[in-house]
Amino acid sequence: MSDFEDRLAALDPVAHQPYQHQNLESMIARVTQMPATSKGRVWRNFQLKFVGAAVASALLTSGAIATFSNGPGFAVLAIQGVNNSPAAQSPSAAPKSAMEVYEEFNFSAGSELGTTTPSNSSYALQIPSNGSSEASRVAGIFGVSGTPVDTNGDGSYWTVSDVAGNTLNYQNSTVPQWNFTSVSSGAVESTEAAAVSTLPDHSTVNALVQSYVSKLGYGFSLSSPTFSTSTSGTANADGSIKTAVGQSDVTYRVLVNGVSSDQLLSFSVDSNDEVVAASGPAFTVGSAQNYPLESPQAGISALNKVQQSRFPTNTSPSTVPVGANGGSSATTTTVPSGPPIVDVTLNSYSLSLETYQLRDGSMWLLPIYTYAGGASNSYGTSSTSTTWNELAIDPTYVKVSAASPSGITHGVVNY
Repeated sequence: MSDFEDRLAALDPVAHQPYQHQNLESMIARVTQMPATSKGRVWRNFQLKFVGAAVASALLTSGAIATFSNGPGFAVLAIQGVNNSPAAQSPSAAPKSAMEVYEEFNFSAGSELGTTTPSNSSYALQIPSNGSSEASRVAGIFGVSGTPVDTNGDGSYWTVSDVAGNTLNYQNSTVPQWNFTSVSSGAVESTEAAAVSTLPDHSTVNALVQSYVSKLGYGFSLSSPTFSTSTSGTANADGSIKTAVGQSDVTYRVLVNGVSSDQLLSFSVDSNDEVVAASGPAFTVGSAQNYPLESPQAGISALNKVQQSRFPTNTSPSTVPVGANGGSSATTTTVPSGPPIVDVTLNSYSLSLETYQLRDGSMWLLPIYTYAGGASNSYGTSSTSTTWNELAIDPTYVKVSAASPSGITHGVVNY
């Protein structure tokens, strides 16, 4: 460069700096909003792989929710990554431990599964802002009068007790939960059968629960009740019943606009029509957000894609000796390489809501698919009632973030 050019450059303070477009970030946003390829999703009791989600990753670099600049007005949900991966639900198969069976699943859609994409809303949960105050309020509803005690010293767990020993515990992390226990024992009977025979009828128990739900003021709608009975008491030295106290137990699922959620409400009522135990969540539901869902069949295709990413195709079978301890007189057999294949035909699905924690700690109720169908494997065993869950929201609108040490994600995260 000439001396003349050097002097001209010295007059411009940015002459030797690289050029950067003034709207560089908006240019990147427009590029990253191009349609992404479909993402594979499945959940099983193994370490799940994050497949794709390039659009969400590019758009969301901080915070729990980011808005599409040129999108349809929905936000990307930054879901806190799971700490544990649940397994497929099946009455015939117990949850697997670390010694899980090594197997690959081949999913297909049954003829009964339609191609129509359903719709279902998502909801942000409004959590009580002060755990101590809420614990005291709920305790008062159950007749427990006392000062809330910060049990763990970090505001995550509050306990209210009265002089009689009745207690209200309030857990203030993720979806807050309260739990009431009473020292009231009701009418003491001599046998379990007698204790149960004195219990109030179901309609009386249901009416009592509804009165408490109204006082709690969370605005819950409840599913149909599931009733059972239980007894507690003391035993003689020979193991026979000395005294027994009966309880009528009832459990409800919390409904949101008629859709079932994973949140439960439970009550136990004694023979004097007194509540002796109760538990449930503490939240109100925010306005509905109608995130687009992926189609049920697209979800099943995605299940297979994750399986293929976990088990790359290997067409090289192995030959092993059979009989005679592998000596010269042994015959050989060809064994396919890779894990055993389990064929799963999913014939139907249902939609429900599960709680998810976002990266900022907020909690949401998001729709999930529960697929139902049958499974069979190469060993000749089969099940007619296996179910598989997955998050139903279109993956374009979801980003999965690594869980912080204190973070707990509820619900299913499949990718």
